Amino acid sequence: MRVCVLGSGSKGNAVLADNGDGMVMIDCGLRIDKLAVRLMQANRALNRISAVLITHEHQDHIAAITEIADGYNIPVYVNEMTARAIRRQKPLAAFRTFSLGEGFGIAGFEIQPFRISHDAVCPVGYAIGDKQSKFVYATDMGFVGCDFLDATEGAGLVMIESNHDVDMLTQGKYPPFLKRRILSDRGHISNATCADAVLRISQKGTRKFILGHLSEENNLPELAFWTTAQTLADAGAKEGDVLLKVAAQHTVSDWIEVES
Repeated sequence: MRVCVLGSGSKGNAVLADNGDGMVMIDCGLRIDKLAVRLMQANRALNRISAVLITHEHQDHIAAITEIADGYNIPVYVNEMTARAIRRQKPLAAFRTFSLGEGFGIAGFEIQPFRISHDAVCPVGYAIGDKQSKFVYATDMGFVGCDFLDATEGAGLVMIESNHDVDMLTQGKYPPFLKRRILSDRGHISNATCADAVLRISQKGTRKFILGHLSEENNLPELAFWTTAQTLADAGAKEGDVLLKVAAQHTVSDWIEVES
């Protein structure tokens, strides 16, 4: 399996996982024209997507869902509560719904959704596996929960949120209510919280991480990277032990091989 981030942040999210036989996309939060361009930059096309997995109903995760589901007739998988929330925003064809705790298969992938905490009706992350490897994705979460940590067991690659630096956020220009929301257990996790989680997960054997959903107002890519890298180094990790990548909002990442 290989993974490519088409965009990650408050202006739109989409991530690809390709196993050679099929390709799933987590979220479709970029406009359809921009999504098509990003796919082309990744040497892929919309008509190659086997399915789209939706994490929650916020616009930066579902911007292209109408065109994806109804225009391109690509299956869209979503839990029932989130499906109802999306239908209140957008008239759509039928979703393929799933229940939390129940895995399902798509094009050679085994998909296992798990619950996370965010200010949405039923937000989820995903563990995506094939016979050789496992990729776990979770952003937009107010705290690092047991379901997420359990899902990362045996993962070759984990994409986790590193949304903000607490000092930048608290001293920044956001209004107080928005700062409280971000810092709450239904908001977003900080660089420091992300770093602690990466350390815990790496100690179980995962060696590749993508830091995602960085705030453009309250974070810097270098700061997100340094916070996690320094936490790993302080715990004894040597250079090369763990691969860290920082996902960007406006550019496509390289393809990352997911190893077992």
